[in-house]
Amino acid sequence: MNDSSIEVDHNLEKAIPYLVTRAGARMGNAFSKALKPYGLSLSEWRVCASLGYKPRQTLSELVLHASVDMSALSRIVDRLVQQGLVRRAKSEHDGRAISLSLTPEGASLTREIAPLAKHYERVALTQFTWEEIDILRRLLVQLYDNAEPLE
Repeated sequence: MNDSSIEVDHNLEKAIPYLVTRAGARMGNAFSKALKPYGLSLSEWRVCASLGYKPRQTLSELVLHASVDMSALSRIVDRLVQQGLVRRAKSEHDGRAISLSLTPEGASLTREIAPLAKHYERVALTQFTWEEIDILRRLLVQLYDNAEPLE
């Protein structure tokens, strides 16, 4: 029996992880191109957007919201600090921890890009009703939470 005759009972085209990744990759790749004129990568944007939504996060908090691993996040934050978009300060809650926030320049850039991000989301959701969008959001959050034991 050669490898080409092995039957696999798994249809990739219907697999939820594949479909979620494929949709996310298409949206992410398109938005990444739109971010180039701003000098930001998609991961850098996620950090800025997360800090714009919830300032004064530690790296541990930010790693959950920015969807990148800790080592990559540290490098991303270093770049954003060098660009003058993010600042580090001692945490108000834990003197050993470092708190991250947007600088005024970072906050301004984030506010400038946010409508573009919303536009890309709106385009991707064009054929959905408001009810379907709410359901999709809830299901994606539930899918993320359900996947925690897989880590």
